[in-house]
This record gives sequence, structure tokens and C-alpha cells, in this order.
Amino acid sequence: MADRIGVAEHKHQHILTHARTTATRYGYTPIHTPVIEYSSIFERTLGTNSDVVGKELYKFLDSSNAWMTLRPEGTASVARAIITNKLEHAMPQRLFYSESMFRHERPQRGRQRQFEQFGVELVGVAHPAADVECVQLGWDFLCALKVPGQLVLHINTLGDQESRSAYREALAQYFGQHRDKLSDDSQRRLDTNPLRILDSKHESDLHITACAPAYSDYLTPASRAHFAFVTNGLHALNIPYTVNPRLVRGLDYYQHTVWEVECVSSELGRSQATVLAGGRYDGLTSMLGGSRKLPGVGWASGIERLALVMPDEHVPVPEPPVPVLIIPDQPVETTDRSLTTDRPSREVKPDVYAYAMRVARDIRKFRSACVVHNSSDSTKHQPLGKQLASVLARQPTPTHV
Repeated sequence: MADRIGVAEHKHQHILTHARTTATRYGYTPIHTPVIEYSSIFERTLGTNSDVVGKELYKFLDSSNAWMTLRPEGTASVARAIITNKLEHAMPQRLFYSESMFRHERPQRGRQRQFEQFGVELVGVAHPAADVECVQLGWDFLCALKVPGQLVLHINTLGDQESRSAYREALAQYFGQHRDKLSDDSQRRLDTNPLRILDSKHESDLHITACAPAYSDYLTPASRAHFAFVTNGLHALNIPYTVNPRLVRGLDYYQHTVWEVECVSSELGRSQATVLAGGRYDGLTSMLGGSRKLPGVGWASGIERLALVMPDEHVPVPEPPVPVLIIPDQPVETTDRSLTTDRPSREVKPDVYAYAMRVARDIRKFRSACVVHNSSDSTKHQPLGKQLASVLARQPTPTHV
């Protein structure tokens, strides 16, 4: 958890501005969901055996004896909002959000326990063209930011439910033969979700996963056709990609297309290089009790991680405010020792203050920021030289007040 102020906040807003602008051009509209949701929203959708639910939720019992959770990700909340607001028959829905998320995990570079994500969700379109649209939107957003470092798009398919079940059984059989050589985490995953073993970075697991069965051998014809449309669409759009058969994503609701974008940069390193990730999640609304099994696809991007790779000089900083300086001309005596300075105190008459405030008001009408300074104030102000120099190059201030 960290504060943002000054350049850090300017950088944060700069990234969000690009994200919102790009999403709006694709026809997406904003949505905001509560920070606190019923715990069942995430437990039913993310999977009780996922790391997020098993280790990372900020979960508590409220005064009504209901289990509540600080939102760890945005997709489940959006799916719940579609049901709550009776939008299941108003499809498709193209939505974007910028929200704080919370996960009780080991803090990483660019990922604190409270972090902010920008995400998009396209709900109600089963055709693989929706997958292409979402990948393209995310790619356009990252390219518009002009972040230093090479962007690498990794994609894979998890197929439909039939494909996933067949592959899961094959993995359980394969990894079961090597159980004693797997890491403790992977041994646990073998009993809960063998697909997650493919995502392991543990040294003892890597040579075992390298020889694991290939997902492509278990895909149904429909799953193959879906993925072929996606790859052909990316090729038509000249979006470079790499098919990564070990990319599985960590949440249970994913199926068909999944993808991640890495930024190869010394600021992030290899283990925290992912700056955007997403996938398809057909049927998520039905997991939450919705009346329809709606298709959906979307992605999310960590703002803090993008901010790490973006140099400060690439971020536009607002021009300094126009200074209105009040200079009184009559020294006065003061009995307040706390205001004692090396120079005599000067009084500013009320009518001078009133005039200065009218000047500032009219400057602000020109859409310029403006600050009124009282030179008799004992508080030390920031130097005005740079502000005054900046004003000289800008539009003239009003001459009549």
C-alpha cells in the first residue's frame, strides 16, 4: 500500500487517461462496483482452490454475520453487477473500470497489497471476434502509452469444458507419476487443479512441466476453430504474438483464449514483467445465479506496474498556476510573537484582498489555474520566479476586473 502524490499521481492519471480514451473509442462505457462484496461472489467464480481464494483474500465477518471480502479482481464484480442491474437481456455490454483491488500476498515490485487495475469486459458475444477485439484494444492502449521496453503478446487456448476436462485428466495422470519430485505447491495443485502446475516457476518443477502433455492434443474441433479465428484475426491486424502452450492463467473461470502482455524492461525484471492479462470466461454469470449463461471476455492491467516502466519525463505535468501576488505598502505593529519575522509585518486591507480575489476569479475563467499569494504572510511560499516566467509565455490576463 502506497501513497501517490506529485509526479507519481500525474503519471498514474496519465496512464488512466490513455486507457479510458482507448476504451471509449472502442465503444466501452465506465462501470464502478463496490470495494466490498459478499465473499461468495469470489469463492464461487475464482475457484476455492485458486491461490487468490485460498491465500490472498481480505475476508472478514461483519456485524450481520455475513462474510465480506475486499475486491481482489474486477471481472466477478462486473458479472454480479450485470445480474443485479437486470442487464442479462440487454446484450452486449462493453464496460471498463478503474478500481482499487486488494490481495494479501507477498508485495512485489509494481504490486502492493492494495493496487489499482484498469480493465475492460465485453459480455454477451460468443464469437471469437470478441476475443480479437479485446486483445486489439489492450494492444492499442499499451502502444499509445509508448512505454520503453519491448512488448510481447503471449496467447494460448484452454479450449471448451470438454477439452479442459480431458486435458486435466491427462495432466493428473502425468504429474502423478512424478509427485515425489514436485514442489510442495505443485503437489497440492495436483489434487486441486493440475493445470496450475504448468504455471509453476519452481526449479524442481520446470524440467517436469517441459515434458508434460500438450494441450493442443486434447482440443475439440470447435475449440481449434475458435483459436484459429483469433490467431488469424491478430495476423490480419498486424499484431505480433507468440503461442505459449504453458500459459494457463490462475483463475478457474477462464476457457478458450487467454493472453498476457509482457514488457521486457530492466525496471520490472522477468518475474514481474506482465503488464496486462485477460481471457474468455463464458458462463460466469450463471455461476453467480444469473438466469442466462452469458459469454464474456476481458482483460485487466496493473497501473502501478506500468508506472514503473514509464520515465518521469514522458509524463506531462500541469503548468504552474498563475500567481496573483498581494504586496501591501503599510508596515504595522503586531503583538503575535508567532508571526515575528526579520522584516516588519505589513497589513493587507480588505478591499485589496477583494480586488485580488476578483482578479484570480477572472483568470480562472480563462481556464488557467490561479493562486493568490500574500507577501506579508510569514509562511514561506514556493519560489514564484518559474511561475512568473511561465505566465509570460501564456495568454494575457484580463486587464479589466
